[in-house]
Amino acid sequence: MRLDLRFSNRSLGDLWCQAVALLVFQTPDLNRGALSSLNKRMTGFLANLFGRDLWAGARGENLLLATQNAIQAEKLLLHGLGPGKEFDFSILEAEIGALGSVLDRIGVRDFGIHIPSEGMESQYGHCLELSAVKLIETFLENHRNDPDYIIKIIFSIESNFMDVLTQVVSRLRSHFDRVLDLSIIIDSRVRPQS
Repeated sequence: MRLDLRFSNRSLGDLWCQAVALLVFQTPDLNRGALSSLNKRMTGFLANLFGRDLWAGARGENLLLATQNAIQAEKLLLHGLGPGKEFDFSILEAEIGALGSVLDRIGVRDFGIHIPSEGMESQYGHCLELSAVKLIETFLENHRNDPDYIIKIIFSIESNFMDVLTQVVSRLRSHFDRVLDLSIIIDSRVRPQS
């Protein structure tokens, strides 16, 4: 298995990949962050979806949508985290593993992902590292011995968190360098997200 891991301050809607995955709290706030940006790009579709209670964001709940060219990726996978007030590292680890399993089952090898920062701002570097490790380990379980299996993961990060990446990347390299063929890129040359 070979891994191309990237961290970028480009929004999910601007990432060229098979799918984008978004972790969403129950009763999501459509006026903030990645969810707001995607909702605008999809001309209010997500607001309509949440407004009609068609998807609630309950913990472990998934919804796969075709983006119909509203964003660069073909698919959008929403994964529920449950209530924001209950969110912690153990929930993040469990749900990122479940999300990785879903992506692997539907054959997605090239995807962008956004990890929410709400309530975890001071520990966001740890959230990114934990998420990357859990996602990679999920794919390693099924594809470790397949030298032709290539996976590309792009973490979409808000510009104000780009400074934590040096330490995150260093720890990820030491964790996975001997386990798999690994490339890690920090894409910080792009415009900050609006």
